[in-house]
Amino acid sequence: MAEANEVEGRKESTDVDDGPASVIYCNVCPAVKATSFCEDCHEYMCTECTSYHKRITATRNHVLMTGDRFPAALPPLRQMKQPFIFEKCPDHSLEEIKFYCQRHNALCCVACNVSKHEQCSKAYIPDIADEFKNGPEFKSLNTDIQDSDQLIVKSLADIDNCLRAIDSLRADQIEKLRKYREKIIEYLNKRERELQDEIQEMYDKSTVLLRELQNNLQTCKSDIKDISQKLQLHEQNTCGLYIAAKRALAQMTKLQCSLQEITEKIGYQRYTVMMDSRLQKIVDDHVGFADIELVIAGKTVL
Repeated sequence: MAEANEVEGRKESTDVDDGPASVIYCNVCPAVKATSFCEDCHEYMCTECTSYHKRITATRNHVLMTGDRFPAALPPLRQMKQPFIFEKCPDHSLEEIKFYCQRHNALCCVACNVSKHEQCSKAYIPDIADEFKNGPEFKSLNTDIQDSDQLIVKSLADIDNCLRAIDSLRADQIEKLRKYREKIIEYLNKRERELQDEIQEMYDKSTVLLRELQNNLQTCKSDIKDISQKLQLHEQNTCGLYIAAKRALAQMTKLQCSLQEITEKIGYQRYTVMMDSRLQKIVDDHVGFADIELVIAGKTVL
């Protein structure tokens, strides 16, 4: 068996061919002569691959063509209810993802089965894809997508309300400061500028936070759209849909955690400017004429 295609746990094959170039080779072991052809997987296999194929639950009932029935040329695909389109395995570029390992919650090809999941319980994706499409897990995924999209819309609306509120709050409090300034002497102007700077700093912090949350939500919304489009792309291909959905489930778990963190941060710090009853004494003593008092020591959401 060639080094580039060695699979952990296999013995050295004795089927290596030294004959003419017309010999048909194993799809998994390119340097080894094929001895059988699987009609279900549509692949040539050597003696060891054939033996393994017969052992695992997912493929033990597949139709194998050997001996006189062994095809000298690749036969056409068998007619199915609908064509299954398999994706290439990211770890084995010559193999297709055809199995799902329940133990490791992993999508895998024949080579993956041999090297990583030989002792695991596996399912042949074409056998379970239709049932999965109509099952609770896929329905739950669609529900999660819809709920997350609605949560994003609501959270974006909350942020818009907060941004309008802090704009109004800033204007109201600055106006209050200006009215106070009319009641006191020149020192008021200096203190007003100090308080305006403090208000602006709080406004800037709130705005930066809310804008950041807004951008994060837009990113999440884009991710949701991308997941939905990928699922729609495979709507007529249950095998491809299965793979896309499995990946989407992992993405949605992370996305929902991110959404939870984002929505918990949405809000702004309330504050108000309070007139000091001893204003005259404050002016005489050359200290601040007012302070900013927080209304609630937490977030406020409209």
